[in-house]
Amino acid sequence: MTVASAGSSSAERHPQARRARGLVLLLGAVLIAALVETGTLAFYWFPLLTGLTYLVAAAASRSRGTLWAPGLIVTAVGVSAALWLREGRSADSFQFLAVAVLSLGLGGVVAGLLATLRGFAISAMSVALPVLLFGAFALAEQQRIAPFAGSTLVYVALLAVWGVFELRPSSA
Repeated sequence: MTVASAGSSSAERHPQARRARGLVLLLGAVLIAALVETGTLAFYWFPLLTGLTYLVAAAASRSRGTLWAPGLIVTAVGVSAALWLREGRSADSFQFLAVAVLSLGLGGVVAGLLATLRGFAISAMSVALPVLLFGAFALAEQQRIAPFAGSTLVYVALLAVWGVFELRPSSA
């Protein structure tokens, strides 16, 4: 993986790219809230929807760095969680833990391949941070810590704040 500083990608320096990313993050937050909080989709679809939101935001901003690694990692975990949990299996089992860790690794490997084969600016931090956050949020869910347990509202709010931040006016 290439080590890249924040904003090293040309798309990161352009306000239009940042705004495109922000708009997609906001729309993703609204879509997740509309689908999951209303019960249209079960809660276990949330990670997949979040990962796809990251990937669409990365594509919309024409970035070759920001959000590709987190998007691939969260999407991989989201696919495995949805497939595992829709069958009625327990999220509290050792097997689910193994599937989740395998998926985290798979997403990281695919991100590394993007860096190696396609020249994407994927940093070690862009791989490590989503893994860390997945573990922290999964633990909060498992321990039923409010306001994280069984609700997407905290996550959607964080995603929306991030989207709003990306929509900020240019400073230069």
